Amino acid sequence: MMIYLSNFLSNKKNDLILYTFSYNKKVFPLEETNFLIKYYNTFKVLSIFKIAYNIRNSDYIIIWNSPMHFVWVISKILFWSKAKLIWWNHHYPWYYSSNANVYIKLKRLLETKCIKKIDLLISNSKYLQQSIKSIYKRDSEILYPVLDDKFLDYNIKDKSIVFTPPTIFIYGRWVKGKNLKLIFQTYEVLKDKIPNLVLKIWWEWDLLTKYKNKSNIEGNIFFLWTLNKEQIIKNLKQSNLFLFSSKVDSFWLVILESMAFWIPVISYNVSWAKEIIKNWINWYLVNSEKEFISRSYEVLSNSSLGAKLWIWAVKTANKFWVHNFEKQLSNLFNSISVK
Repeated sequence: MMIYLSNFLSNKKNDLILYTFSYNKKVFPLEETNFLIKYYNTFKVLSIFKIAYNIRNSDYIIIWNSPMHFVWVISKILFWSKAKLIWWNHHYPWYYSSNANVYIKLKRLLETKCIKKIDLLISNSKYLQQSIKSIYKRDSEILYPVLDDKFLDYNIKDKSIVFTPPTIFIYGRWVKGKNLKLIFQTYEVLKDKIPNLVLKIWWEWDLLTKYKNKSNIEGNIFFLWTLNKEQIIKNLKQSNLFLFSSKVDSFWLVILESMAFWIPVISYNVSWAKEIIKNWINWYLVNSEKEFISRSYEVLSNSSLGAKLWIWAVKTANKFWVHNFEKQLSNLFNSISVK
């Protein structure tokens, strides 16, 4: 989303530089960007202060995740930056609910100080908006993510409804807490009921090797490693089902991307998911692991089960297109415009 936002603002004739400590050229090729990227591949104190100094003359500074919100505040405090600070939150800060070691305590303390310097807090869902209010005692505005045009331009005529073999494709940032174990449990049960069932996974995680080795003995599991946008779209076109097992997110764009490609979606019935999915209207919400597995089997074994839900799912995805995003973004900038 930060790459998308950067391209969007650059196309509107804004001078923009993206500073980052993490950038994957395979996922986001430089030729797809029209702005300057300054990538610091080592996280050192010197880099923090160097960035803070370089951005001091900016009009707006849009903050992504930690530790960048500390960098931008340092720019305001030490280098007298007059920039308006915008912090766009994309996930619940789970370190507030974890055991407080020395590092966590220090981070919390610094954030309570930094938050006073932020001009505008943005959340990506109503769920996160409520969480931000509870944690930071600050109101935030909602800016929903936007679907790329390449996903919204999809035509159902390009998709075969029945695949041989039937395929589950999941992708995203499957880090700890995303309940990936349930995906494998579901596959283990279904592969004995649905002949030649395929599970395709794209992710980047330290434990990938462990699960890759496991796949050698458990059937048709394919690890796709790093995919770009075109490769994701190719796999979506060949998929029958998308499973979302996480209970710890605030918003997952991949659900909308799957909806845009007429793929049935099964997700846990958690607060943020209910902002997108209406059960039995535009796909399915479940309340237990047992129901998660049984609903997956129903969808894969009956290709007509979700047919009546496709239209509503696509309509849901279409709400998250660039024109709505532009309107929201314009209102947010106007609320804190530089004098």
